[in-house]
Amino acid sequence: MDFSSITIGKVKVGGFENAKVHPEINIVKSMPVLSVVQTVKGSYRFALDNAGPVDTDERGVFVAPANVTQHINEFPGSEGIMTVHWVFFEVTLDNRRTLDELFSFPLLLPPSYNDEIFDLIEKARQEASLPGKLPCLARLVEILLENARPVEKRSDLYLKLQNYIEENFASGISEAGLCGILCCSRSAMYARFRELMGESPTRYLNNLRISRAQALLTSTDMPIAEIAAEVGIKDQFYFARLFKNITGTSAGAYRRLTSKKA
Repeated sequence: MDFSSITIGKVKVGGFENAKVHPEINIVKSMPVLSVVQTVKGSYRFALDNAGPVDTDERGVFVAPANVTQHINEFPGSEGIMTVHWVFFEVTLDNRRTLDELFSFPLLLPPSYNDEIFDLIEKARQEASLPGKLPCLARLVEILLENARPVEKRSDLYLKLQNYIEENFASGISEAGLCGILCCSRSAMYARFRELMGESPTRYLNNLRISRAQALLTSTDMPIAEIAAEVGIKDQFYFARLFKNITGTSAGAYRRLTSKKA
Protein backbone atom coordinates (compact mmCIF):
# COMPACT_ATOMS: atom_id res chain seq x y z
CA MET A 1 0.00 0.00 0.00
CA ASP A 2 1.48 3.33 -1.08
CA PHE A 3 1.22 6.54 0.92
CA SER A 4 3.05 9.84 0.74
CA SER A 5 2.79 11.26 4.26
CA ILE A 6 2.65 10.10 7.88
CA THR A 7 1.27 12.26 10.68
CA ILE A 8 2.00 11.37 14.31
CA GLY A 9 -0.18 12.92 16.99
CA LYS A 10 -1.99 12.42 20.31
CA VAL A 11 1.26 11.06 21.71
CA LYS A 12 1.65 9.76 25.23
CA VAL A 13 4.85 8.00 26.29
CA GLY A 14 5.06 6.64 29.80
CA GLY A 15 5.53 3.73 32.14
CA PHE A 16 5.24 2.47 35.69
CA GLU A 17 6.87 0.25 38.28
CA ASN A 18 4.49 -1.56 40.58
CA ALA A 19 5.14 -3.88 43.52
CA LYS A 20 1.40 -4.45 44.04
CA VAL A 21 0.56 -6.81 41.20
CA HIS A 22 -2.57 -8.96 41.36
CA PRO A 23 -2.62 -11.58 38.57
CA GLU A 24 -6.14 -12.67 39.51
CA ILE A 25 -7.60 -9.32 38.43
CA ASN A 26 -8.67 -9.01 34.81
CA ILE A 27 -8.09 -5.42 33.69
CA VAL A 28 -10.54 -4.45 30.96
CA LYS A 29 -9.75 -1.40 28.88
CA SER A 30 -9.79 0.20 25.48
CA MET A 31 -7.73 3.09 24.21
CA PRO A 32 -8.77 5.78 21.71
CA VAL A 33 -5.40 5.46 19.94
CA LEU A 34 -2.92 2.75 18.95
CA SER A 35 -1.06 1.15 21.89
CA VAL A 36 2.44 -0.34 21.89
CA VAL A 37 3.23 -1.76 25.35
CA GLN A 38 6.39 -3.50 26.55
CA THR A 39 6.94 -5.39 29.79
CA VAL A 40 10.39 -4.68 31.20
CA LYS A 41 10.07 -6.77 34.35
CA GLY A 42 7.24 -9.25 34.69
CA SER A 43 4.78 -10.27 32.01
CA TYR A 44 1.25 -9.82 30.71
CA ARG A 45 -1.50 -12.22 29.72
CA PHE A 46 -3.22 -10.27 26.99
CA ALA A 47 -6.24 -10.72 24.76
CA LEU A 48 -8.23 -8.58 22.32
CA ASP A 49 -12.00 -9.08 22.15
CA ASN A 50 -12.40 -12.81 21.48
CA ALA A 51 -8.80 -13.35 20.31
CA GLY A 52 -5.99 -14.76 22.40
CA PRO A 53 -4.92 -14.80 25.11
CA VAL A 54 -1.18 -14.62 24.62
CA ASP A 55 1.57 -14.33 27.22
CA THR A 56 4.45 -11.90 26.96
CA ASP A 57 7.93 -12.68 28.19
CA GLU A 58 10.03 -9.98 29.81
CA ARG A 59 10.61 -7.28 27.19
CA GLY A 60 7.76 -8.73 25.14
CA VAL A 61 5.81 -6.13 23.16
CA PHE A 62 2.07 -6.25 22.49
CA VAL A 63 0.13 -4.07 20.06
CA ALA A 64 -3.51 -3.06 20.44
CA PRO A 65 -5.48 -1.04 17.87
CA ALA A 66 -7.67 1.84 18.94
CA ASN A 67 -11.16 1.26 20.38
CA VAL A 68 -10.77 -2.50 20.81
CA THR A 69 -11.43 -4.18 24.16
CA GLN A 70 -8.26 -5.36 25.88
CA HIS A 71 -8.20 -7.99 28.64
CA ILE A 72 -5.00 -7.88 30.67
CA ASN A 73 -3.59 -9.83 33.62
CA GLU A 74 -0.33 -8.66 35.18
CA PHE A 75 2.35 -11.00 36.53
CA PRO A 76 5.35 -9.75 38.54
CA GLY A 77 8.95 -10.58 37.70
CA SER A 78 11.37 -12.58 39.80
CA GLU A 79 11.84 -9.66 42.22
CA GLY A 80 8.10 -9.33 42.77
CA ILE A 81 7.95 -6.12 40.75
CA MET A 82 6.32 -5.34 37.44
CA THR A 83 7.81 -2.62 35.24
CA VAL A 84 6.14 -1.55 32.00
CA HIS A 85 6.56 1.24 29.48
CA TRP A 86 4.50 2.21 26.48
CA VAL A 87 3.71 4.49 23.57
CA PHE A 88 0.12 5.53 22.85
CA PHE A 89 -0.25 7.49 19.62
CA GLU A 90 -2.35 8.14 16.56
CA VAL A 91 -0.62 7.60 13.22
CA THR A 92 -2.45 8.96 10.18
CA LEU A 93 -1.49 8.15 6.60
CA ASP A 94 -2.00 10.76 3.87
CA ASN A 95 -4.14 12.80 6.29
CA ARG A 96 -7.01 10.36 5.86
CA ARG A 97 -7.01 7.11 7.80
CA THR A 98 -5.10 5.82 10.80
CA LEU A 99 -2.44 3.14 10.67
CA ASP A 100 -4.55 0.66 12.65
CA GLU A 101 -7.56 1.20 10.39
CA LEU A 102 -5.48 0.24 7.35
CA PHE A 103 -3.31 -2.51 8.84
CA SER A 104 -3.51 -5.31 11.39
CA PHE A 105 -0.58 -6.35 13.55
CA PRO A 106 0.36 -9.50 15.46
CA LEU A 107 -0.67 -9.36 19.12
CA LEU A 108 3.00 -9.82 19.99
CA LEU A 109 5.80 -8.34 17.90
CA PRO A 110 8.68 -10.72 17.08
CA PRO A 111 11.21 -10.95 19.95
CA SER A 112 13.99 -9.80 17.62
CA TYR A 113 12.63 -6.25 18.02
CA ASN A 114 12.44 -6.28 21.83
CA ASP A 115 15.79 -4.66 22.61
CA GLU A 116 15.42 -1.99 19.93
CA ILE A 117 11.91 -1.12 21.07
CA PHE A 118 13.12 -0.90 24.67
CA ASP A 119 15.73 1.66 23.63
CA LEU A 120 13.26 3.61 21.47
CA ILE A 121 10.65 3.94 24.22
CA GLU A 122 13.18 4.85 26.90
CA LYS A 123 14.78 7.49 24.67
CA ALA A 124 11.34 8.90 23.82
CA ARG A 125 10.52 9.09 27.55
CA GLN A 126 13.69 11.06 28.20
CA GLU A 127 12.88 13.65 25.53
CA ALA A 128 10.76 16.48 26.92
CA SER A 129 9.44 17.77 23.59
CA LEU A 130 7.46 16.06 20.86
CA PRO A 131 10.06 16.99 18.18
CA GLY A 132 12.67 15.22 20.29
CA LYS A 133 10.50 12.10 20.47
CA LEU A 134 9.66 12.01 16.76
CA PRO A 135 12.71 10.05 15.49
CA CYS A 136 11.95 7.29 18.01
CA LEU A 137 8.26 7.29 17.11
CA ALA A 138 9.03 7.25 13.37
CA ARG A 139 11.21 4.17 13.80
CA LEU A 140 8.49 2.52 15.86
CA VAL A 141 6.04 3.13 13.00
CA GLU A 142 8.55 1.50 10.62
CA ILE A 143 8.70 -1.58 12.86
CA LEU A 144 4.91 -1.79 12.91
CA LEU A 145 4.75 -1.54 9.12
CA GLU A 146 7.39 -4.26 8.80
CA ASN A 147 4.97 -6.58 10.62
CA ALA A 148 1.67 -5.25 9.23
CA ARG A 149 -0.96 -6.81 7.02
CA PRO A 150 -3.48 -4.71 5.07
CA VAL A 151 -7.07 -5.02 6.28
CA GLU A 152 -10.34 -4.37 4.59
CA LYS A 153 -11.62 -0.83 5.01
CA ARG A 154 -13.90 -0.39 7.97
CA SER A 155 -17.29 0.48 6.64
CA ASP A 156 -19.13 3.70 7.31
CA LEU A 157 -21.67 1.53 9.13
CA TYR A 158 -19.00 0.27 11.53
CA LEU A 159 -17.93 3.84 12.32
CA LYS A 160 -21.52 4.97 12.73
CA LEU A 161 -22.23 2.09 15.12
CA GLN A 162 -19.07 2.72 17.13
CA ASN A 163 -19.86 6.43 17.47
CA TYR A 164 -23.43 5.66 18.52
CA ILE A 165 -22.23 3.31 21.26
CA GLU A 166 -19.58 5.73 22.55
CA GLU A 167 -22.10 8.55 22.73
CA ASN A 168 -24.92 6.56 24.33
CA PHE A 169 -23.54 3.64 26.37
CA ALA A 170 -23.93 5.55 29.65
CA SER A 171 -27.44 6.82 28.97
CA GLY A 172 -28.81 3.58 27.56
CA ILE A 173 -28.68 1.55 24.35
CA SER A 174 -31.73 -0.41 23.23
CA GLU A 175 -32.25 -3.20 20.74
CA ALA A 176 -34.44 -0.79 18.75
CA GLY A 177 -31.63 1.76 18.67
CA LEU A 178 -29.13 -0.81 17.39
CA CYS A 179 -31.61 -2.07 14.80
CA GLY A 180 -32.10 1.50 13.64
CA ILE A 181 -28.38 2.09 13.23
CA LEU A 182 -27.86 -1.24 11.45
CA CYS A 183 -31.05 -0.95 9.36
CA CYS A 184 -32.10 -4.51 10.06
CA SER A 185 -34.58 -6.57 12.03
CA ARG A 186 -34.03 -7.66 15.62
CA SER A 187 -33.34 -11.22 14.51
CA ALA A 188 -30.64 -10.07 12.10
CA MET A 189 -29.16 -7.40 14.36
CA TYR A 190 -27.20 -9.74 16.63
CA ALA A 191 -25.38 -11.47 13.78
CA ARG A 192 -24.69 -8.14 12.07
CA PHE A 193 -23.34 -6.60 15.26
CA ARG A 194 -21.02 -9.55 15.86
CA GLU A 195 -19.82 -9.39 12.26
CA LEU A 196 -18.91 -5.72 12.63
CA MET A 197 -17.64 -5.55 16.22
CA GLY A 198 -16.27 -9.05 16.81
CA GLU A 199 -18.52 -9.91 19.76
CA SER A 200 -22.13 -9.80 20.87
CA PRO A 201 -23.82 -6.48 21.79
CA THR A 202 -24.14 -7.54 25.43
CA ARG A 203 -20.50 -8.53 25.79
CA TYR A 204 -19.29 -5.45 23.94
CA LEU A 205 -21.33 -3.09 26.14
CA ASN A 206 -20.47 -4.91 29.37
CA ASN A 207 -16.75 -4.79 28.61
CA LEU A 208 -16.96 -1.11 27.71
CA ARG A 209 -18.87 -0.21 30.87
CA ILE A 210 -16.58 -2.17 33.20
CA SER A 211 -13.53 -0.71 31.48
CA ARG A 212 -14.79 2.81 32.15
CA ALA A 213 -15.72 1.82 35.72
CA GLN A 214 -12.20 0.53 36.37
CA ALA A 215 -10.75 3.82 35.18
CA LEU A 216 -13.05 5.79 37.50
CA LEU A 217 -12.27 3.52 40.46
CA THR A 218 -8.54 4.16 40.13
CA SER A 219 -8.66 7.86 39.24
CA THR A 220 -11.52 9.29 41.34
CA ASP A 221 -13.06 9.08 44.80
CA MET A 222 -16.59 8.69 43.42
CA PRO A 223 -18.78 6.25 45.39
CA ILE A 224 -19.20 2.92 43.66
CA ALA A 225 -22.94 3.46 43.27
CA GLU A 226 -22.28 6.70 41.40
CA ILE A 227 -19.70 5.01 39.19
CA ALA A 228 -22.21 2.30 38.29
CA ALA A 229 -24.74 4.95 37.26
CA GLU A 230 -22.06 6.93 35.43
CA VAL A 231 -21.29 3.97 33.14
CA GLY A 232 -24.95 3.22 32.49
CA ILE A 233 -25.81 0.56 35.09
CA LYS A 234 -28.49 1.76 37.53
CA ASP A 235 -28.84 -1.52 39.43
CA GLN A 236 -25.97 -1.60 41.96
CA PHE A 237 -26.36 -5.33 42.61
CA TYR A 238 -26.18 -6.14 38.91
CA PHE A 239 -23.13 -3.89 38.59
CA ALA A 240 -21.44 -5.72 41.47
CA ARG A 241 -22.09 -9.15 39.91
CA LEU A 242 -21.01 -8.02 36.46
CA PHE A 243 -17.83 -6.36 37.73
CA LYS A 244 -16.75 -9.47 39.62
CA ASN A 245 -17.66 -11.76 36.74
CA ILE A 246 -15.51 -9.80 34.28
CA THR A 247 -12.59 -8.77 36.49
CA GLY A 248 -12.45 -11.59 39.06
CA THR A 249 -12.78 -9.25 42.02
CA SER A 250 -15.25 -6.81 43.55
CA ALA A 251 -15.25 -3.12 42.69
CA GLY A 252 -14.29 -2.23 46.26
CA ALA A 253 -11.38 -4.67 46.29
CA TYR A 254 -10.25 -3.45 42.89
CA ARG A 255 -10.13 0.14 44.19
CA ARG A 256 -8.14 -0.93 47.27
CA LEU A 257 -5.67 -3.05 45.32
CA THR A 258 -4.98 -0.71 42.45
CA SER A 259 -3.88 2.84 42.03
CA LYS A 260 -3.64 5.25 39.11
CA LYS A 261 -0.46 4.53 37.16
CA ALA A 262 1.28 7.49 35.54
